[in-house]
Amino acid sequence: MTAAGPAAADPDELALIAAGYPAFSLWRETGYDGTRYIARARSLTTHPHAVVTGSLPELTAALAAGTEQDRRR
Repeated sequence: MTAAGPAAADPDELALIAAGYPAFSLWRETGYDGTRYIARARSLTTHPHAVVTGSLPELTAALAAGTEQDRRR
């Protein structure tokens, strides 16, 4: 058995982040090259439309920046 690497976050943490961004569908994929986190907007008018990254802090930062830009428009 192998232990989860540092990129594999607690599923509850992803659920908490998803609750803060209801305009997005968030999920985790684990492949041969590691874990990646994906956020996809539920609407084509939401920005960013898609974010793919290997870290939850980076995902959260990208969603926060996009949400802030949408508020300014």
